[in-house]
Amino acid sequence: MMLLGWLGLSGALVSAACIALLAAVDPKRRGIAPARPGLRGLLLSATFMPGLALGVAGRWSDFLIWVGAAAILGWAIAALANTRRRPRP
Repeated sequence: MMLLGWLGLSGALVSAACIALLAAVDPKRRGIAPARPGLRGLLLSATFMPGLALGVAGRWSDFLIWVGAAAILGWAIAALANTRRRPRP
């Protein structure tokens, strides 16, 4: 039995990790100048690599799973990264 769906889900988790790193090192969010200007481009391209690999391999069902799961996880990470922490009294 093939790993139907697992490749798409694991690719989405890799993409979600890249999105989380992008949210963590965002210079606008942190309020500082970017330390490594090439890091953002590298993470951005690494975010889409699993989908590109699945598309080139012809694993279209896994590609669709990757698209859906990466979108949902990306929105969840963006929503969690936007929450403001209340200062302690």
